[in-house]
Amino acid sequence: MARPSKLMDSQSRHNTKAEIEARKEKEERIKSLADKIDIPPEYLSDEQKKIYKFIIEELRMTGILTNLDVYILSTCAIAVDRLRAIETIINKNLSGLFNKDLMSAKDKYTKDLYRCCNELSLSPQSRAKLGNLALDNKEKASDPLLKTLDGDDEEWYF
Repeated sequence: MARPSKLMDSQSRHNTKAEIEARKEKEERIKSLADKIDIPPEYLSDEQKKIYKFIIEELRMTGILTNLDVYILSTCAIAVDRLRAIETIINKNLSGLFNKDLMSAKDKYTKDLYRCCNELSLSPQSRAKLGNLALDNKEKASDPLLKTLDGDDEEWYF
């Protein structure tokens, strides 16, 4: 199975200058479509809307969210809310641990949450990887030797 695509800034592989520019242009067009992300869908409960807004606020600085992420964010907010409800039921009455339907629902929403976390880069591993790649990209962008070798430097010193 093929791996999912990553943002250009989070890739560690080497690309040609033309590939990088074309890919970044496409990403910027998609990224600019983030004007509706702040409004949670109407079908979410009040608590789910709070969770939705919390996730958006925490991810805002990454710049990875677009209007297309509304659905995955909604699924994530629902999963968190339902898992909280299930855990509340279990904490009130530990016999809930032996309720097959309750534990099946917990398993389903846990899988949904993990999938959403993976899609939104919410796991600690994903965030660390994005942070390391962003740092590498920043260092590459500020290195005068690499700029010169890539042909990005306007001035040549000999």
